[in-house]
Amino acid sequence: MFTINSIDRIALSHVDLNLLVVFQALMQEGSVTRAGYKLNLSQSAVSAALGRLRKLFDDPLFERTRGGMAPTAKALSLSVSLGPSLSNIASVILEEAEFEPWQSSRTFHLAMSDDIEALFGPWIAKQKLDHNWGVNFAIHQTNSQLWRTTLEDSLIDIVLTTTPTQLAADVQAEPLFSGDYRCIYNPGLLRLSHPISEREYIETRHVRVSYDSQRGWVDDVLSVMGHTRNTLCTTSHFLGLVPILRDLPVIATIPEPVAVRIGEILDVKVSPVPIRMPRFTISAIWKTDVDGVVENNWIRQVLKNFVVAHDL
Repeated sequence: MFTINSIDRIALSHVDLNLLVVFQALMQEGSVTRAGYKLNLSQSAVSAALGRLRKLFDDPLFERTRGGMAPTAKALSLSVSLGPSLSNIASVILEEAEFEPWQSSRTFHLAMSDDIEALFGPWIAKQKLDHNWGVNFAIHQTNSQLWRTTLEDSLIDIVLTTTPTQLAADVQAEPLFSGDYRCIYNPGLLRLSHPISEREYIETRHVRVSYDSQRGWVDDVLSVMGHTRNTLCTTSHFLGLVPILRDLPVIATIPEPVAVRIGEILDVKVSPVPIRMPRFTISAIWKTDVDGVVENNWIRQVLKNFVVAHDL
């Protein structure tokens, strides 16, 4: 992570701090073109700045994918540190008023899937209690297929979801964390190796989590391998897994953070996935017209604090 100590190791007088502004714009936009538009810079200027950033931090920072530019693990770590620092600098220069959560009775409406809520809900409630905040939080349900409709609701401040492959100009996004998947099962009902073997994974019955009850990446990967997923049932939400895993001899393949959380709630085992799997990135998404508003800046920093607290 980028810290004061690492700053000491750099000849700061030789660093163009405007590069950090370009970095944050790239994090939010996931595109050189969109970042240039936001900063009123040409595409070539942003590309040149990215080249200098890569040299400065000795990391690619962003990798091209079909959905745009995906941040590396180091870029995600840098963003968590640099975001509040840049906001503080802007506040000093522009004398921008700070948001005071202790004095405000505002309700922040956040939308996310229930796996993220299982982590975020208890944490944000404890933050409010520990810091005696006056603000309130309302969590709404959404997912990677419904996020756009959810954000169109004037009530919603920010959506947390899998990073979309494309974004329109009226929304902004910033990656928060990346992760992978884990298998989870009841060892009292299934006698499996630990970690689970590929053969066991293919032969054992599965419970699928799917909003629209359709196939997912596990089905696709197994199909390429010449197998059909042995699915017992499908649930539309992650917390629906709790009674199923408690009572049935099935494997669920779910994001690691919620797998660990369910593992804490139930007497179940969490194991690596024995087949090739994709990684996912969760982003905060908000409307462009509130970008820079102090309340929006504050809640986005709260989300970054959540990521740090859970080491995501």
